[in-house]
Amino acid sequence: MTRKDPIGPEFYVPLAVSEKFYDVTFYLAAALSIVVLIIDKASQPKLYEAVQATFVVTVVGFFVTGIVIKTYFATRAHSSRFADFVSNAFSVPLVPSPSEGYYNTPGRDPFMRIGASVLENTLFTRSILARMLRFERARICVYVLVWLWAAIYRAADLELLAIAAQVLFSEQLLSRWVRMEWLRSRVERLYDDLFALIQSSSDTRSKEFRARVIEALIRYETSKAQAALSLSSHVFNKLNPELSLRWLSVCSQLGIAPATDPAA
Repeated sequence: MTRKDPIGPEFYVPLAVSEKFYDVTFYLAAALSIVVLIIDKASQPKLYEAVQATFVVTVVGFFVTGIVIKTYFATRAHSSRFADFVSNAFSVPLVPSPSEGYYNTPGRDPFMRIGASVLENTLFTRSILARMLRFERARICVYVLVWLWAAIYRAADLELLAIAAQVLFSEQLLSRWVRMEWLRSRVERLYDDLFALIQSSSDTRSKEFRARVIEALIRYETSKAQAALSLSSHVFNKLNPELSLRWLSVCSQLGIAPATDPAA
């Protein structure tokens, strides 16, 4: 089957670029905040002023980039993906260039396709988050241990310790890790609930099944929106072959045929 995903290059690539710039400005601002404390203002006034000015510009850039990401890049990317998702479920083109072969969703009933798509999405999302969390947990452990050591060590400079605390408890480190753990937990529960729903439902056209499928879709989308996280495309590409095979196994267990199956 031909695979085409115009949503990714058009909307998610700019989002990824802006998020990388956001990360760079964050770490640059953190580094400059320490450099400002180290430079002797009396003996090197010009260097101090240059670093201070660069620090201010970096902080402003960090703030503006964060606002633009949340109100523009992330919003339009997620809205376009959701519109493409609904287009696939109901076979109605809600976007100018719908994706082809992106969703491995079976069945002709739109609500069954929605349920299968959400189930597939939760399978991929929880697996990608689990792999991403390996690095995040290790990084947080290192930062926390270093910060605790500096806090206990009496000779540590209090100003440097305060800056380290701001970095550690910022949105980019501790908050990001907590949101990743929370989203992984939510998605895992949703996957189990949706798997049990499809497995136990004898009539997929009943009002109860359709209501629960829509409720699962809302839970998934609102959880992603609340977490405000982008999944790693590198991890996705690395795990995609393995997860695609696992999805085929899940379809077999539930008695549904994936879209790549000629019988679908």
